[in-house]
Amino acid sequence: MHFDTEGFYSWTASDDDGRGSCGITSELERASVRLRQALESLAPGASGAVQFVRLDRYASDPSYIYGVTLLRLHREKAIAAAD
Repeated sequence: MHFDTEGFYSWTASDDDGRGSCGITSELERASVRLRQALESLAPGASGAVQFVRLDRYASDPSYIYGVTLLRLHREKAIAAAD
């Protein structure tokens, strides 16, 4: 298990109906897994991303500074099986 003491990983997933979920974790692999799980629970066409984030130490309220996008995923529309 590796922890990046300088940053974290944010994952966000959403669909066209406005449903979705998001989170922050200290591990890139965990963020990727959570993103895939979130997309599986959403409608076809949903998309999501994992971004590197840092804690904004100068903000008066806890907040993050979002950096580079590390992963983008898109859930394809289901294809009907032929009988």
